[in-house]
Amino acid sequence: MLFHTERLRLISEIDNPKDTRFCIIGFPFDSTETNTPGQRFGPQSIRDKFLALESKDMTTKIFDAGDIVPVHGNAEKTLQKLTETIDDIFSDSNDIRPIILGGEHSGTLGSVKALKKIYPNLQVISFDAHYDLKDTVEDEKLSHATVMRRIHELKIPVTIVGARTGSEDEIRFSKKINTDLKKIDLKRPIYLSLDIDFFEPSCAPGVGDPETGGFFYENFRSVFELLSKADIVGADIMEVNPMIENNITPSLAARCLLDILEIMDKN
Repeated sequence: MLFHTERLRLISEIDNPKDTRFCIIGFPFDSTETNTPGQRFGPQSIRDKFLALESKDMTTKIFDAGDIVPVHGNAEKTLQKLTETIDDIFSDSNDIRPIILGGEHSGTLGSVKALKKIYPNLQVISFDAHYDLKDTVEDEKLSHATVMRRIHELKIPVTIVGARTGSEDEIRFSKKINTDLKKIDLKRPIYLSLDIDFFEPSCAPGVGDPETGGFFYENFRSVFELLSKADIVGADIMEVNPMIENNITPSLAARCLLDILEIMDKN
């Protein structure tokens, strides 16, 4: 059980996932980042800020599995560790909801592969400044910038919200996927992925690939409310880079984590 994680500073001291509804898993990996690395330190920075929130009632419902032990420089092996860790969690309870703290966005692929085994009709919603629909980056198929294309290839419906930049190929490919949150099927289970660079850079300066424009927190909350009755079975918050900025961005990520937990806890 949990052969691929190490227990670090915990959000919760609960020792058995059977006793909780949510499982936190850190994904401290940034080896495919081509701009500014440092996302490997994101999980702990989010934990630190989350512990500072008035969220004690919620922490009683969380099992913190610690962080994946990454194979730096090898995305395939690290993603496999994440998938196998979630498989381990599900072996105890199919009802538990995994939440991944990143770490670069490639980790979403590892999570989704595990959840699709439990939820065959899974769909993915990605809040992101980027499409992440490239076919390859520097001749590599596995990258933070290819993750949604790889998920699409698994025959999983993908909705991308907030993308404001992309290559010509990505923009062409985006015609094959949904970009309207109002068109999603709320009866299908949802995996929610939040790339923190979805937000306006003044709200989230600690990211490797900032893009001008984007959402403010209040806008996100109003959009997020559209999912208040959805069946969110897993989620992640990715691309927090505390090596660039270690106050505003992790605090925003922690607040979003609390929002996601509270909405998931209603359903």
